Amino acid sequence: MNRMPLSKEPIDQYLLIKMAAGDSFTLGISSAFFGGAIYEIRPESLVLGFIGLVLLYFFISDYTSEDELSVLRKNIQWFRAYSFVTYLSAVLVGFFIHFDILDLFAILALFPVLINACLVRPFVTVKLYIKNYTRLFGVIDA
Repeated sequence: MNRMPLSKEPIDQYLLIKMAAGDSFTLGISSAFFGGAIYEIRPESLVLGFIGLVLLYFFISDYTSEDELSVLRKNIQWFRAYSFVTYLSAVLVGFFIHFDILDLFAILALFPVLINACLVRPFVTVKLYIKNYTRLFGVIDA
């Protein structure tokens, strides 16, 4: 990182919660736009696909950046796997919500995925960040 990491203060914890929830939400919405564009090919599908591409770009730029979440993913193996499963579930539910044959599965899976991606994962991220702050960043937060 080319800046100091976020501290363990409540305002920075709130930013970390927003980052952890925002990336999963952005990826899920992006895949929902792609699913809507593929479900029924119409002229509006180009617009939906373009919006999906823009949101996918936001996710990829956030995923590849050197922020606190990337440091956690790189250094803690189980958090990397947990993040991957969260991202995969958000993509699958977002994409298949438009298809008639799988919409029951997607609707039933939507609530656990939203709870995990927007409530559980951000708080797990903050607890893990606080616990491993000194080990990950080599600085003591006073």
